[in-house]
Amino acid sequence: MQPPTDLLDNPIEFGVYDIPIRLAASLEPQRASLHSTLLAAQRRLKDLALKHNWQAYVKDPFAQLFRVYADKVPFDHDLLEICGLQTTIELPKTYCAALEQGVLMSVSPELYRALYPAGDEESAFEKLLTHEMAHRLHIRILGGNEEAMGAVWFYEGFALYAAGQFEKTAPHLTATEIWDVVSAQERGDYRRYATVFQHFLGKASIQQLIDMAGKAEFVDWLREISV
Repeated sequence: MQPPTDLLDNPIEFGVYDIPIRLAASLEPQRASLHSTLLAAQRRLKDLALKHNWQAYVKDPFAQLFRVYADKVPFDHDLLEICGLQTTIELPKTYCAALEQGVLMSVSPELYRALYPAGDEESAFEKLLTHEMAHRLHIRILGGNEEAMGAVWFYEGFALYAAGQFEKTAPHLTATEIWDVVSAQERGDYRRYATVFQHFLGKASIQQLIDMAGKAEFVDWLREISV
């Protein structure tokens, strides 16, 4: 999906766009608040990009539409449909936002808090939106090669870091627990991902980690730099 011309030609500021918002009728009273939060999320991601010299990757909007749902059922249905999947698939209840085909989709802030109380922190909803856009930033950094994003713990850890999620609540993990997260085959606790990503940021630059994450020797390399 190509960004609308008016989005590209009239940014609010560099890296920040007035993305159209489509709301459930019951959420209309929150339109102004949601608009402000969406702008704040874009600014949060832009600041990260400026910090790491990734300006080129935020010059275009990550989404062309922001859809907010008051109920989880229609959110799940529309997300599965836009992904070309069977709409009868049951998604986890904590799956509350996504950015697919240029559409940033999320449940309401209130529903997010109810479905994922572990994520309830300062600016939680803003960080949730930043997280979803951060996945697209990650792909842009990799030249569009989504396959090179690495393991789940890494690409989710990157998005958590970019969004500033769990900075105060991420658990302390022992060395053994860190490597357990790295070797796990199934999705785990995102708070643990935040801890593990920050751990390896202390061993190598973020650009090095991104460049290596999709390679077969990534885990061996992590062990080498951890000695």
